[in-house]
Amino acid sequence: MLLYDADCRLCRFAVRTIARLDRDERLALLPLQDPESEPLLASLDAGRRLETWRLARPDGSLTGYGAGVPELLAATRRGRLLGRLLRLLPSGVLDAGYRLVARNRRRLGRLVPDGPAPRRFP
Repeated sequence: MLLYDADCRLCRFAVRTIARLDRDERLALLPLQDPESEPLLASLDAGRRLETWRLARPDGSLTGYGAGVPELLAATRRGRLLGRLLRLLPSGVLDAGYRLVARNRRRLGRLVPDGPAPRRFP
């Protein structure tokens, strides 16, 4: 399940992009702010829940930040190859790239079309 910040324009754009890559609808999509995400985020203190998007694995563990992007893409049929390629990069490099985008998400968000992210529940 992909958990994302519904209040972030860039995040909503990213989720719409992932949904297009996930034509088989293998991923459930849920805002981090939705009460249904609470049990999935229970292991995190409240102050850390909105730090990043989260991919909730079937075993209940979470990944996110840049290091989680390869796994997220690999979960979609159309993004699988890119996910495999990104796994070749050190997680620190992916996290640094994520932090750069996250620091500039408001500015970058103005460059992408806005709209609601699709909601898919398991």
